[in-house]
Amino acid sequence: MKITISILLTLALCTAALAAPQIPALHWTPCSDWVNVKTDITPKAVGDGVADDTAALQAGLNGMTHGATLFLPAGTYRITNSLLFKPHGRLEGILIIGEGRDTKIVWDGKAGGTMWQDYAAANSRYAGLLLDGKGVAANGLHHAGGEFETEVQHRDMAFLNFTGTGLLADKEPATAETITENCLFEHCGRGIGMMTFNTYDYTIDGCEFRQCGTGVESQHGNYYLRNCHFEGSRVIDVLSNSEHGSSIRRCTSLGAKAFAAQMNPASTLTIQDCRISGWTDAAAAIVCAGAPVTLFDCVFANPPGKTPPIAIRDAGQILLVSGNSSPATGDVVVQPGAGKVYSIPAGKRTGTLTSATQSFLRETESVPGVVFDAKRDFGAKGNGVADDTLAVQHTIDAARAQGHGALAYLPTGRYIITSTLLISGADYRVGGSGFGDGLHWKGQAGGTIIEVRDPLRVTLQNINVGSHDVAVPMNNAIDILQTDSGKPSFMSYDNVTVFGMYQKKPLMKGLWLRGLGKDAVVVAPHIEGNIHLLDCARATVLLNNTYEGAMTIEGKGKLRDGFTGALTHLGTIVTHALYVKDNQSFTASDFYVEQSDNGYLFQGADDDPPGRITLQCPKLQMPKPDAVAYDIRNYGGQITCAPVQYYCEPATMQLNQQGTRPVNIILAGCSFYSTRLVPNLTGAAHLSTVGNYSINGKLESTPADNHYSPETLQALAVALDDLRKLGDIDVRLNHPEAMPAGHAK
Repeated sequence: MKITISILLTLALCTAALAAPQIPALHWTPCSDWVNVKTDITPKAVGDGVADDTAALQAGLNGMTHGATLFLPAGTYRITNSLLFKPHGRLEGILIIGEGRDTKIVWDGKAGGTMWQDYAAANSRYAGLLLDGKGVAANGLHHAGGEFETEVQHRDMAFLNFTGTGLLADKEPATAETITENCLFEHCGRGIGMMTFNTYDYTIDGCEFRQCGTGVESQHGNYYLRNCHFEGSRVIDVLSNSEHGSSIRRCTSLGAKAFAAQMNPASTLTIQDCRISGWTDAAAAIVCAGAPVTLFDCVFANPPGKTPPIAIRDAGQILLVSGNSSPATGDVVVQPGAGKVYSIPAGKRTGTLTSATQSFLRETESVPGVVFDAKRDFGAKGNGVADDTLAVQHTIDAARAQGHGALAYLPTGRYIITSTLLISGADYRVGGSGFGDGLHWKGQAGGTIIEVRDPLRVTLQNINVGSHDVAVPMNNAIDILQTDSGKPSFMSYDNVTVFGMYQKKPLMKGLWLRGLGKDAVVVAPHIEGNIHLLDCARATVLLNNTYEGAMTIEGKGKLRDGFTGALTHLGTIVTHALYVKDNQSFTASDFYVEQSDNGYLFQGADDDPPGRITLQCPKLQMPKPDAVAYDIRNYGGQITCAPVQYYCEPATMQLNQQGTRPVNIILAGCSFYSTRLVPNLTGAAHLSTVGNYSINGKLESTPADNHYSPETLQALAVALDDLRKLGDIDVRLNHPEAMPAGHAK
């Protein structure tokens, strides 16, 4: 039988290798403000794989300014020394872009070198580059400190043949709030390494790790790993020693030595809906030796023996499990012995994945065919002085009329807007170069800069609308308002900045979704700033990556058959990170909060339908000694926080509830790090605690660790169903090619 399994696994690996996906080829129509390394700099790059292009690429990097775009067209760029992005001070809003697998940068320097070192980019993007270390270079792209970097994106990139690490962050000040999407890591000693404090909030989505030593390693930082495929990892797929909570969701692993190890005593870990097959370490596929782990809907197949796949290596380990399967070990998934295991009943839903061979790496991406340029084609100035309203609207109208993915492009600049811009229609994009592209309102007080009405397959991208980084003050009431008239709609917000970061004005400006109906879908690959949903409980709203500002969800409508969920969220320096009013429902899988005045505010009224809030929070930290973690004001229904890392400040966190509506509050799998939670509840609240954990002896005076009943576990199953639905919608909207045929919505 062992020989048969070995043969089957070998065949599976060979088949996967033959069909292994690559990053896409991106055939751009260059925009007017792109700087082409082959034509626009001195010396010019050649890109023939023979000439030494080090000096040319370095000259391109040296010439970058705020909001600049450096374009590397298709070619093979041979370099013999490290490329250094090291400006005087931090640059924001830059884009370094190539044509995907057709833009190759190959190393021909000394053994152990680093191809690319980045010291000072924020709100910036790397896209469409293939870096090949040729088995000689140690590291690919190294975020090497110098200036604090935040909201850096890597998209459609490949990191091949590095003896060290493909994508590395290991210096202070760190790189945080980093998005790595649709990237390939192959034949690297380590694919991604987050090696220092403040390498926080790394979202790794839709990536592939093939034949690496370690796929992802987190030392002191934290990460959210989802929709990724690992194959043939020689050491381990994921090594997790994070300072704050992390997650591994909807990932597949084939033929690795081991899948994951949780080693940090402070940080919680969630492992959801993963498929692991053919690991070779007879000891375990997953090792738990730290803070609580929540593991559900995982399937283990083709083990190296009859030992259950999960090993607990710490006597105090807490493990919450539900819906896991290991047929070869009689569906026993946890090795007996140490730790405490809590079993949560099956829910009504199941996981989304079906096979350990499932891959999420997209080999094709849509790129704009026709580009309409606001400056070149319609006379916009973008100088912060001239009124560009008509020119920008004409650009949008031209792209709408063209359709077929056309782009209304605003080159880097500041565009004065005096009346509301309208985005409607279907199949086009509107945007600029990124964070450095700003719309500045100078119309009547209380106006709206952009209205989005009945959009169908429309994307707003790479633009800064009304934030304080564009100009202060601005007297508009709303930055972006989306509405609908009941028609089917689908809208995407990708790398869009609105007002809200560090402002402590949660209801001011920002992105507003108002009155969206049952046929409306909104996806947000990346938004920074305040987000406000009003009467959208029938719509499907998926917030992939949202940073800063406050999130508000409200509306009195009684029909609530839609879904609102967040995958990655960061809230810092806010009054509250989240406001849920009118007994609305909300699900978030990785909702990170720090330096907030308070945590969450949940409100309801007697005539509101019951609601349900399901939160997983990798960190909750509030510097004020009187901060309130949960302020519950007559909210009725169920509030589940499982897990949460309560982190250090304040020493005493308040859980306050008032009102007469029954509310079931559940804390499960949480980590209390040098803090404790003090409940102040009325008789309408029922508080349950399951499998919580304390560091530095602060669990005393917190509700008893095991204050729960069978009904509590059943309620936890309902909360896990919320997370299952969130994951299902994520795959359906963001990775439809990986959605199993016929899978229930």
